[in-house]
Amino acid sequence: MIVESVVLPVRAGFESSFERAFRAAEPLLARQPGYATHTCRRGVEAPSTYLLTVKWDAGEGEEYGFGDSTDFEEWKALLRPFYESVPEVLHYGEDVAGDSATWEDEPADADDAALATFWERARAELTGMPAEVPAAWAFGGTRAHAAGLLELVLAGTKTGTSSSLWDFEEDDDPLPQEGEVNIIVDADGAPQAVIQTTQVSVVPFDQVDEVHAESEGEGDRSLAHWRAVHQSFWEEFSERGFAPDMPVVCERFKVVYSETADRP
Repeated sequence: MIVESVVLPVRAGFESSFERAFRAAEPLLARQPGYATHTCRRGVEAPSTYLLTVKWDAGEGEEYGFGDSTDFEEWKALLRPFYESVPEVLHYGEDVAGDSATWEDEPADADDAALATFWERARAELTGMPAEVPAAWAFGGTRAHAAGLLELVLAGTKTGTSSSLWDFEEDDDPLPQEGEVNIIVDADGAPQAVIQTTQVSVVPFDQVDEVHAESEGEGDRSLAHWRAVHQSFWEEFSERGFAPDMPVVCERFKVVYSETADRP
């Protein structure tokens, strides 16, 4: 699929005439090789500007568009008199956006073989790391959480995290310890970074302070935001739910290894 994007700068005062001419020209576009669909939207901030988007059902090297056809000459004759300047035509290929229908799904499980290979590369760069592959997990309870929070970690914005002590007890899991390392995976379960715990404390929810809230890097990084987000999260995802004085495991960490592309 190829997406064509064209900003049409129409002369002020001629919008109605342009729209009438455009409707007359649309059949010329729709009968071209590879045509799939199109839209033409009028600007909100700039009402004399229109955005034409055309989807072509074509791959690399395949024929699509007007080319040198006589239809294009007729298209120009109908529409070009209304333009303030010659429109720029740009084409776009592969869609890199995720599937919005899956954002609320749970993050995918990590593949053991991929984790082992990743850990081998990490150990080659880090000193004193055990041979055993450490625990791997994604931040949050959904794919959207995992993707967003991972980016905050990689950007250095997120250096803290919070967990319900009740969840550790429910699952009979040990609490994090200073110095231990974990592999952080993305929404698809692919390993992306190694973090090392630098500090752990257990604090009642209503006594978590502004310093820790800021370290989590989310929203405006305020304590009010932290409280609202975490209350909502534990009400939805924790088996024992939420309480204003519930014990919270506050963890601080640092990224010690990552293979992600350079960030600006």
